[in-house]
Amino acid sequence: MEPAWLAKRSMNVQGDPSYFDQQGRSQFTGTADRPDVLFDAANPQQDRLLNDPQTGWFKSLKGLAKILKLRVYGATRPGLLCTVEVTAGAGHASRVTKTLSVEFGAYAVPALHAPIQSGALGSESVLSQPGSVSAHWGDMMVRGQAYFPRPDQLPLKSGLAAVAGQAYDEMVHREDRWLDIWLGGEAFFTQIPAGASSGMPLNLHLHQEPVPGIKMDQWEYEALKRMAKQFGRYYGMDREGLLYPGGVIQPGLGHPATEVFASKGPGDHRGLIFVDTLDGLSPRPDNLGTLVLDQEYAEGIFVVNAHVLWKAGGIGKPVPALSPPPEGQVSLGTRVPVQLFGIQLQGVLYIAGDLRYAGHLKAYGGVVAQGTIADNTNGAGMLEVWYNHDLREGLVQGMPLVFVAPGSWQVRI
Repeated sequence: MEPAWLAKRSMNVQGDPSYFDQQGRSQFTGTADRPDVLFDAANPQQDRLLNDPQTGWFKSLKGLAKILKLRVYGATRPGLLCTVEVTAGAGHASRVTKTLSVEFGAYAVPALHAPIQSGALGSESVLSQPGSVSAHWGDMMVRGQAYFPRPDQLPLKSGLAAVAGQAYDEMVHREDRWLDIWLGGEAFFTQIPAGASSGMPLNLHLHQEPVPGIKMDQWEYEALKRMAKQFGRYYGMDREGLLYPGGVIQPGLGHPATEVFASKGPGDHRGLIFVDTLDGLSPRPDNLGTLVLDQEYAEGIFVVNAHVLWKAGGIGKPVPALSPPPEGQVSLGTRVPVQLFGIQLQGVLYIAGDLRYAGHLKAYGGVVAQGTIADNTNGAGMLEVWYNHDLREGLVQGMPLVFVAPGSWQVRI
């Protein structure tokens, strides 16, 4: 039942799974008489799905009423996703019935296709000790050049690699089933001459720009700003790195970024947090401030239109995770449950500027910097990101998929 009810069956113009096709047509095209999805309590199995007091979708009714039918079919207005119609009954044998219908639109939640994406990796000024940035369960995408410690420290791609949640420095052999490293430019190492290619890992792909190109995910500034104002939290920022709810800069009312971002632990999701540029306009090199993050743990979707200094503020938290499916498969049942330890970020950190990191930082989800990702501690820092495969389909915890279309509620007795 899940594929008919939840799965995105179309592809948008970016080639990502979507509820709409490339012409903007919804995948729900049925009518009230011939719905795309129908659940009927006359069917015992579907009755349990709808009304079981412990596990049913509508268990919150607590026996006060019973859902008799649930239909999903096409919306009446172009651009909307679907109509959901529910018939409920109350009283002896559900003799009193009422039908409610409402139409939904869908948010264009952006997808994230790789756990680490950046404009450049490392810096020529610290080539002798460039720090370590690595991905698990997905690709690294770098538009420009990258600086690494040594070729033998790069994880290899192997279909036989264990799926156990270990950090690379805990492994005898550094390897991963899903990792390819894609660079638009050259790779530089501390212990081989610049430009040397012998002994390079086979999953390191150089000079991908301009052809075939590095495809980084572009989360559109205005769209994310609107979404944050609608159902997330929107902050302005001053030059000291303090954040102001609603974007109104008032002396003495700013909050440290760590206070805004910090979560108590897994499940304490901060939702969508959007930090604007210094002037509230689209990001440019001259309107990006600097944000300092040093919380022990943060869970949410953090869109930061600034440079970021991210410092390890503690040992992190244990987080349950699901590996991606094996390559060529899509079934949820093929994904391996794993416990990750020492996670400081669960979700997405999307940065318009540079990311500087200090300490050993671990994330489950994705980290994107349009500028450079580089160590801030003379080579002692490490950043590891385990990819959350759900991000590939725009399934982002804390960001709703749908909204109620205004004026679409209808009730029939």
